[in-house]
Amino acid sequence: MSLRTAVAHRNLLYLLSLKELRTRYRKSVLGWAWSLLNPISQMIIFTIIFRYVFQRPDPVGDPSGLETFPLYFLAGLLPFQFFSISVTAAIASVEGGASLIKKVAFPHEHLVLSIIVAQFVTLLIELAVLSVAFLLFGHMVLPWLAPMLLLMCLVAMFTIGVALMLSAANVFFHDINYLWGIVAQLLFYSSPIIFVAEEIQIAWLRAITNYGPTGSFVRAAQEIMYDGQMPSLARWAQVAFYSIVMFALGSWTFNRLSPRFAEEL
Repeated sequence: MSLRTAVAHRNLLYLLSLKELRTRYRKSVLGWAWSLLNPISQMIIFTIIFRYVFQRPDPVGDPSGLETFPLYFLAGLLPFQFFSISVTAAIASVEGGASLIKKVAFPHEHLVLSIIVAQFVTLLIELAVLSVAFLLFGHMVLPWLAPMLLLMCLVAMFTIGVALMLSAANVFFHDINYLWGIVAQLLFYSSPIIFVAEEIQIAWLRAITNYGPTGSFVRAAQEIMYDGQMPSLARWAQVAFYSIVMFALGSWTFNRLSPRFAEEL
């Protein structure tokens, strides 16, 4: 993806993103409340499973001292959900913009970027609400919002890379959308969202959970928001590495396949 091209057509990106935001919950009674109700409903379900089915003690934030599973869960869920929902929606975006691609010359990646920008706005709203919840539980989370925002920018970079690669591939192989549904579930359950990574006894499984692409940024988000500590330099390096590599790979794949979109669609 050419940064110069993206900047030159920034007005188009703005309009596409605005359209995505306006139409997302159109004709919905609850509207934007659904963006909050979805994680809250998952929080309730997994809290019941974690506390009352498996009877596990709540994770202890270090050094925050928090012992509240719902907050631990949401701190990890919101970044992952941003990634998962963005990629899921973006996979079909190029195919959905077929009529526009055939008629107008424009950067095709903006179809993907507009979805991620809109979802990022939703993420910021969700994090604001979560921050209020942390404050109500006595955890001064405000000083940690700056590193959290930096982390989310890296996650967005990683998300763009995955979305560009899969949306381009989906034009030629429609199985991508179905395969992604399986992969997204595997990534969710292999990330420390509904469990504590340190409690896993099997070494290789604990390593995947802690150092996998999604596990890395989920754990970093929990360290910032729930634990109240800055992730280690090694953790930042992991997240940055995954983000840069995936962004580069996704951009390269999209640029190689983009010229063939019109004829394939």
